Amino acid sequence: MFHVDQDLDYDSVIDDDHHESWGCSPICPAIVRVHTEMPAQDVPLHWHLGSELIYSRHGRVHIFIDGEETTIDDGQICLMSPKSLHSIHPDPYKDGQCCLSITFDGEYLSRLNAGLSNRHLVQGVPLGRGCEHTADELVDLCERMIDCVFSESDMQLICMNALLYTILNHLDKEWTLDNASQQTATALGEIQNITDYMSTHFASDITIAQIAQRFGYSREYFSRLFKRCSGVTPDQYLTEIRLQSSVDDLLNGDFTIAQIAERNGFSHPRSLARAFAARFGMTPAAFRRHYRGSGNAVGEH
Repeated sequence: MFHVDQDLDYDSVIDDDHHESWGCSPICPAIVRVHTEMPAQDVPLHWHLGSELIYSRHGRVHIFIDGEETTIDDGQICLMSPKSLHSIHPDPYKDGQCCLSITFDGEYLSRLNAGLSNRHLVQGVPLGRGCEHTADELVDLCERMIDCVFSESDMQLICMNALLYTILNHLDKEWTLDNASQQTATALGEIQNITDYMSTHFASDITIAQIAQRFGYSREYFSRLFKRCSGVTPDQYLTEIRLQSSVDDLLNGDFTIAQIAERNGFSHPRSLARAFAARFGMTPAAFRRHYRGSGNAVGEH
């Protein structure tokens, strides 16, 4: 379904763990929709294995991603990383809305490249018109996709797939967390190696000082280099990886909080609780109760 002018049945495709699945498309690597339905329909809290892009041509959209709110207006884009927990709330104008959503099929893409289903995008930051990051090329691709959806050409699907792979390649090169500062970073290749190492070893008790030493840097220089290249500190990056993995365990497993802390590299359950509360505004146990229901919450102590 490409053009949406009526409500969709989200309840039937979002399970008790908030995992959204519309099934695999045999013709596209992503689900592409242009929403013009009025009244506008909210998309409940959910997550999926693929990344997502929301672009507003006309109308305002409020998006909650991992507990934080972002609002986009005309000509602006919001990106969501794979497995991020989010909900979408359109706020159309009196004369309607026109909003593009592209949700990539994580399973399909992981068969092409295992890393594509684990990219951390620059999410929750408005991109496009009037923003710090104008993202002209990505906005142009979104505009072309909307035009393609409304096209009656017999080449529509071919053009759509060509645009999807172009968008996917553009996101990977320009808007992953690893590459966000590539225009000014002179050590991007080394930082990529370091973030790959973090993604592989986050579940151990590895520290930032040990990572710096492994790659031949002092702790202080490493922190400055990493922040300049990625936009976040190495502590923030490593903690984010550990927290996202912890969210998966909370939503999909029956581990105790202590086990989740150990599985994801936190030195103590209290360390997990502090980082989790700072990131999501609640404890891991409260998060599990809220999103899985008190009847499903296990092992909270």
